[in-house]
Amino acid sequence: MFWSSFNNRCYKYVSTQMTWADAELYCVSQGANLVSIHSLDEHNFITNMIKNFDHAARINWIGLSDLHKEGRWMWSDGCAVKFTFWSPGQPDNYHGREDCGHTNGRDKKWNDLPYGPEVRLQRGNCPMFWFSFNNRCYKYVATEMT
Repeated sequence: MFWSSFNNRCYKYVSTQMTWADAELYCVSQGANLVSIHSLDEHNFITNMIKNFDHAARINWIGLSDLHKEGRWMWSDGCAVKFTFWSPGQPDNYHGREDCGHTNGRDKKWNDLPYGPEVRLQRGNCPMFWFSFNNRCYKYVATEMT
């Protein structure tokens, strides 16, 4: 796949189905993060890009999560959350398990979901608060930056 540009930022659509955490790790391995969206124009660019690659416009992860603290949404790239575009009634943390943001194929707005179809991340042989991926240990650190 190729990269697209909007407002001096680069974007790449990846069609492989992954959990939120695996998608973020993939992005980091590419020198990037899951997308952080800062305006309605940027949101519209993202949803149009998704539609170009995925005509069904299924669920697509964005870099928004409240993994660090419930109800305190943060972008995985460390940018402050100043713009949101939640579907009505969202985020709802359904059954207390929804911590990751995605674009909703129906109304193009945002919803919260668990990490993905798989169960929560396994810690494996990693220290507490770290998780294992491809035999390596990772720690999600959400640092609010100004």
